[in-house]
Amino acid sequence: MIRCLVADDSRTFRAILRTVLARAQGVEVVGEAADGDEAVEQVLRLKPDVVTMDVRMPGKDGLAAIAEIMARAPTPVIVVSAEVGPERQGIAFQALALGAIEVLAKPRSDAGGFERDAEAIRQAVRAVAGLRLVTRHRRSEAPPAVTARPAAPPRSSRAPAPPAPTAWPDASGAPAVVVGVVASTGGPPVIASLLRGLPAGFAPPVLVVQHIAAGFEAGFAHWLGSESRRKVRVVYDGAALEHGSTWVAPEGHHLVPRGGFLHLVNDPPVRGFRPSGTVLLEAMASEYGALAAGLVLSGMGDDGADGLRALRARGAPTAAQGPASSVVYGMPKVALERGGAAESIEADDLAAWVTRVTRVAR
Repeated sequence: MIRCLVADDSRTFRAILRTVLARAQGVEVVGEAADGDEAVEQVLRLKPDVVTMDVRMPGKDGLAAIAEIMARAPTPVIVVSAEVGPERQGIAFQALALGAIEVLAKPRSDAGGFERDAEAIRQAVRAVAGLRLVTRHRRSEAPPAVTARPAAPPRSSRAPAPPAPTAWPDASGAPAVVVGVVASTGGPPVIASLLRGLPAGFAPPVLVVQHIAAGFEAGFAHWLGSESRRKVRVVYDGAALEHGSTWVAPEGHHLVPRGGFLHLVNDPPVRGFRPSGTVLLEAMASEYGALAAGLVLSGMGDDGADGLRALRARGAPTAAQGPASSVVYGMPKVALERGGAAESIEADDLAAWVTRVTRVAR
């Protein structure tokens, strides 16, 4: 049984979350907290498997509570937020730098939106429960935006070698001119760390498909920009690829680069995702061939694996995040098993890898 603690200053919303989680098989709400102090106290007393946390609460807010939880009793935390607007949503994304795993939207009142948001919460609780996180000691300066890591990867998650029978082209041509990044649960802090680690003047555009709650794309882009000091925007149809830019795919549309411009298409979801990382990477393979580079980061499922394989088949450099730094070692593992990822690289080394394959002839 997955034991969950719900922290929110609204008694009504705590009741809603209880109802939502009651429909998740194998999940039990073992406690509630109305503010950050109560959340910390109950984490220490109840030792839940996962916590859902609002960020704005009276007294000690969610950010301070997350920082203390990660320092005293590291526990997977999912931020469930009603913040609107890029700047306000940036507060929710600050929680990721403090050790939270995911940022999700509070279920809305409309029937379709409510059930979609509710199911996202149930899936996230099941996915992150049981993760073993490292202790984060509080410091006076701002904490680093890095993924919360399992203490040690299970043996089964160690990166396998790509399948031997496939004869891959030699990725030894000119440096890549565009980079595609695909991520889900645990991805945002790694993307922020990657962008922050790129050298000044880094020119190749970075195209990002991050599975994220609908309506949070602008907040995510704003947060990435503030963390990395790069120009980060949500893609609009017909946007021109610009040197030094980073683009985030919007929810509900696939992202396809073509002819130096970015296009949004409404084709059906691929394995439940729209935007799909595989659609992006396959389009990059078709448009740029060996002049593209692809990364698949932490997340559940297999999105991006087949797209990465298409890139590698064209001679492009490809990689997947390693097991030690992946919050959920699902997507990267599949990308390696299917032969799409040529390398397994931990989060701290991703920026160096991207710099190498885009600036130095391979």
